[in-house]
Amino acid sequence: MRKRLIIILAVVFVLFAFFQWYIICLYAEDISLAGYFSGIFADISQTISGNQSDKLIRMNLYNYSIFLYESGQLIKPAKISAAGNPNFSPTPVGTFQILSKEIRHISGISGLVMPLSLRFYKGYYLHALPTYRSGKPFTSTYSAGCIRLNNDLAPEIFNWADIGTKVEIYNSFLVKSADALTVYYLNQDGTKEPISSAEEFVGRGFRWQDIKTIPLAELNTLPMEGTAAVKI
Repeated sequence: MRKRLIIILAVVFVLFAFFQWYIICLYAEDISLAGYFSGIFADISQTISGNQSDKLIRMNLYNYSIFLYESGQLIKPAKISAAGNPNFSPTPVGTFQILSKEIRHISGISGLVMPLSLRFYKGYYLHALPTYRSGKPFTSTYSAGCIRLNNDLAPEIFNWADIGTKVEIYNSFLVKSADALTVYYLNQDGTKEPISSAEEFVGRGFRWQDIKTIPLAELNTLPMEGTAAVKI
């Protein structure tokens, strides 16, 4: 009996490890041929013409915030629905651009339908809530690394964004604006909390290198701690 239990546990462990490898290693290359070549042609076109999109998408994975900018102005703050599991399938952070747009991308790995997909890096997308091919919604706390948008926000961003639109993704709970010294801690309820002094900052175990400088317009969308959090 004990030997059988050990074998069962070993099989479960191997299957779990394979599943994590499957998600982390293979999903990142989940690109359709149409999406792949549209990204290449977009890069060539922009190189030849020199045209750059004046649109920008910024996201903070820590509080699931997304911000749309056009011509340097913040035009819409909102919330994403899900991002990657930080331990197993993290959403990449850094500076990217929209490489392709697909009304209906079908994952070659999971078989899920990803409506209104905007590919921004390798096989990572912004997309509407995924479904099975039967149309039944697929729900989970985390994505496999993509950015999920609710079905109201997804069409707006899909229609607004251009191929070449810049995408900036960061993950920080400590933020400040470029023209001020005050550092804010971001609470999970959507509010911001000013840190009153360097002593408090150090005393709470924070690190200076973890502070992210963000646009003032972005910072201003977050209500102060102690006030009602505004849904965005």
